[in-house]
Amino acid sequence: MTNQNLLSNLIYIAVFILIGSGCASLSPDTNPLLDKKAVSFANQARSMNEHITASKGTGWIRLETKTKTDKFRIAWAAVSPDKIRITFLSSGLPIETIIATGKKIIFFSHTGEHSKYSYNSKDPDMKDYILVPVKLSEMIVVLLGRIPVKNFDDAWFSPSDSSLSTIMLKQNWKGVTQSVHFNDKGEIEGLKTTDASGKLLYEMVIIKYKAHDFGNIPVKIEINDKDNRKLTLEITNFLPNPPIKESVFQLTESR
Repeated sequence: MTNQNLLSNLIYIAVFILIGSGCASLSPDTNPLLDKKAVSFANQARSMNEHITASKGTGWIRLETKTKTDKFRIAWAAVSPDKIRITFLSSGLPIETIIATGKKIIFFSHTGEHSKYSYNSKDPDMKDYILVPVKLSEMIVVLLGRIPVKNFDDAWFSPSDSSLSTIMLKQNWKGVTQSVHFNDKGEIEGLKTTDASGKLLYEMVIIKYKAHDFGNIPVKIEINDKDNRKLTLEITNFLPNPPIKESVFQLTESR
């Protein structure tokens, strides 16, 4: 083998290692046995209420910024992974309905504030509509009684939490990191999501759970972003796995 070929092969191997490892090399040195336990905790968090694949419910949603607070009654029907119909009400009257079909998202004003419109998107960012930068799929997960814990490539206990109640999850290619905090009952109490640069996307705090015969459901949740905008969701009625007709996710102006 020539020196040139040897050099080329060494460069290839180095690039392969760097790309193959992604951001995993940035993970701290941790105890492999504890890492296995962290993976178990993470899988437990991801599988929470996974038997609930559809829901109907009602509740309240409060949107807060530094200058304004709005509160609405909501009613929804949702089907995993990407279908939802949610109506916002004020003083008992519907004011806006949003529908996602898995292919597009539709907006309809019941007050005539705007005409019905839609655009193609499988999983839009909801920042423009509910202030905090969560994906539509993440909101659907929450309304199914789950927590939006993402797929992960690496998991470890946070070195800054000696109680072993916080795990860190990293996606190698996207660079997204989540920290999941558990309370002393083993329930998820908090979830923080940051992007590849470490910038906060949103922080979710589960304030209250409600026990049902089908599982414990988070019924009061706060979501904050880096600009201190806050969404508070309070679920007042929750029905798991109800029959939901496909027509629910079709909207005409007469409905």
